[in-house]
Amino acid sequence: MNIKQLNQLPITDFLNRIGIESSYKTGENQWYVSPIRESEHSPSFKVNTVINRWYDYALMQGGKLFDLAERLYPNQDASSLIEKINDLFLFEQQMPNPALSAKPIWQSASKKPVTAAAITINEVKPLGNNPAITSYLDSRAIPIDVAKRYCKEVYYQLEDKQYFAAGFENRSGGYELRNAHFKGSTSPKDITHIENGAKSICVVEGFMDFLSLLTLQKSLHPIRSDFLVLNSVGLADRSLDILERYRSIFLYLDHDNAGRKTQEKYESAGLKTVDASIIYKQYKDVNDYLVSQKSSQKEVKKQLTFKKSGGLHL
Repeated sequence: MNIKQLNQLPITDFLNRIGIESSYKTGENQWYVSPIRESEHSPSFKVNTVINRWYDYALMQGGKLFDLAERLYPNQDASSLIEKINDLFLFEQQMPNPALSAKPIWQSASKKPVTAAAITINEVKPLGNNPAITSYLDSRAIPIDVAKRYCKEVYYQLEDKQYFAAGFENRSGGYELRNAHFKGSTSPKDITHIENGAKSICVVEGFMDFLSLLTLQKSLHPIRSDFLVLNSVGLADRSLDILERYRSIFLYLDHDNAGRKTQEKYESAGLKTVDASIIYKQYKDVNDYLVSQKSSQKEVKKQLTFKKSGGLHL
């Protein structure tokens, strides 16, 4: 089969054949932990089984089966990929699916992006009313008094089901949503710029890292800096015109391939960046470091309490 014929094969079957299974299904969509990005914990990679297209919401890119194969195997040329996919489907009937070919399709994700199953916000409340949300923030080592200044409780609907999450607003009015079981966002997706009148700025990937920075600095001294929360490294280009105004740009990015590429993008743009990730060099991101610090403090406190009690009296 050639590329055109390969693109008629079900993307879900292709993923199953290479050992990648979906996390859950909603209607015509199957959701996966992204196979083309590192260190993702919540599914944000969707395959629409009706039009047979994939879309990665963090990268804001998608396409056909062969586009996905190129992402999964970047070191293989087109002829090698064609051979590989043909081998995977060797014993399948090599005929295009007429139901798929009869449907209108997107030529590419860059021309017409796929939209997610619509998230409807039903209510937004001040943080602190919902114990489950407060408990989730506590599990991420974020004090409620820190989160209250920037987050809300967002009650939303996905298809016919009701949910709630900690919500962080972007500059266009959309929300990043986080709870113990979900990582997603409402439309429109955008960056968040927090201005304090400073000449320096701290750049983080997500709002949990932003809240983590505030938490880490709280006991030391007030942070005299502006902040830029990307909400997705795929939105880094939108931040360039903002960052060029600052004298110093401190990068608190993740220790993964996406973080490195984002740093390279900023450096190529001639921005005056400082890699601040050295403070958590043994951890994936700022929040991982914070959680580790809190766990260590709890263990030390536990040991001190044990010593003061004289140990166990048997």
